[in-house]
Amino acid sequence: MSHYITTHDAKGQSVYSNKTPTEPHTHLIPGGTLEILYSSHQFPPSLSTEADIDQYAHDRTHIMEGGICPPHGTAAAIVSFEPNAASVWHRTMSLDVMVILEGVTEAHLEGGEVRILKAGDSMVQPGTMHLWKNVTPGDGWAKAVAFASAIQQPFEIAGKTLGTEFKM
Repeated sequence: MSHYITTHDAKGQSVYSNKTPTEPHTHLIPGGTLEILYSSHQFPPSLSTEADIDQYAHDRTHIMEGGICPPHGTAAAIVSFEPNAASVWHRTMSLDVMVILEGVTEAHLEGGEVRILKAGDSMVQPGTMHLWKNVTPGDGWAKAVAFASAIQQPFEIAGKTLGTEFKM
């Protein structure tokens, strides 16, 4: 699988960037793998220079402590779940949009609700505690693309200030 980023040349014409490798960088995560497709450290990003590409060149090989999304930015990633694997329970300080690309997953919420998502299904997660489980028949992998945008903090719900959480 190849990954390309576009930019502009000295004449202002669109060209492919040569600052990042075209091969993805895969991170091992509990229950699967993660490939960071892009990240920005401010929203909206400044595109007048290639500072965003330079920052992404670093981010693609480093997972941030609170997840894939920088505290004031955005991110996109491919998440692959091993057969029958489950993620850890987690909440990130981001508004996440997940689109299932292949396989079948269960999305569990801390209130006990579960939804089945298949290829083409999507879910929006505004800072909610959740867990993903791969239930693809025949021991298949499941794959999703994730888009994340940082949220305003403090983040308060029902009188409680919420933050990033990972429950192993």
